[in-house]
Amino acid sequence: MWQTTIRDRIEIDGIGLHTGRKSRIMISPAPADTGIVFNFFNKNSLKVKVDSMIVSTNRGTILAHNGYFIYTVEHILSALNGLEIDNAEIILEGEEIPSCDGSAKFFVDKLKEVGIETLEKTRRVIQLQEPIWIFNGDKGIFALPSDKLSIYYIIEFPWIGRQWIFYEHSPTKYEQEVAPARTFGFEEEIETLVTEGLAKGGSLLNSIIVGKNGYSSPLRYPDEFVRHKLLDLMGDIYLLGRRINATIFVVKGGHNLHVELVKKIKEVIDGR
Repeated sequence: MWQTTIRDRIEIDGIGLHTGRKSRIMISPAPADTGIVFNFFNKNSLKVKVDSMIVSTNRGTILAHNGYFIYTVEHILSALNGLEIDNAEIILEGEEIPSCDGSAKFFVDKLKEVGIETLEKTRRVIQLQEPIWIFNGDKGIFALPSDKLSIYYIIEFPWIGRQWIFYEHSPTKYEQEVAPARTFGFEEEIETLVTEGLAKGGSLLNSIIVGKNGYSSPLRYPDEFVRHKLLDLMGDIYLLGRRINATIFVVKGGHNLHVELVKKIKEVIDGR
């Protein structure tokens, strides 16, 4: 299988979900073996990888390099992973990836608009040789060797109940079944989030608010909440720097658990 990039540059602007500030990203084609690279104001480049650059997984995945921060990278990384784009340069003006509608749909639409280009270089996909797992109380995540990527994800929340999904990856399935699922939060958490300096850009335009009286907007899928968790996982596992084939099971997961799995996979790969 060959590596890919995009055919032309795209620009996306908007408001950051957590910072509440305006931001803009420009995503450009990149040569084979570049990977996904963030460029801070054309000064500091940061290649996406899990080593020593994840500074927080609280309500989103935050990266840092030389005093620069990028908030909420998971949705754009999810779109790139879902469409199987191996190489791209992302120039960031601001501190956070634009939230758009709280899903990955807008990113997917823009990337497909310019098209995906095949490069004459073989794609290196991570293949697990043994099971890897992490358990923390009633939460857990584990990955099994496989020749393709498939995911079982289960969540359970107040006012939502238990939702579960099985996803067998393909770019088409990702675009149709995962990318449109929006981020969500709970009515009772809003005050806490504000106190923590988060969700400053949150609104009914980029998130679903869940409360005892229902949801702030009609759902795109009956199980949109678990689909969004799966979307986040697709972004977080791309911190490995390349695609992975595995069967991944997640019970009551989140960014912290996702990233812990990624770190453990990286340790195993480096130890071979």
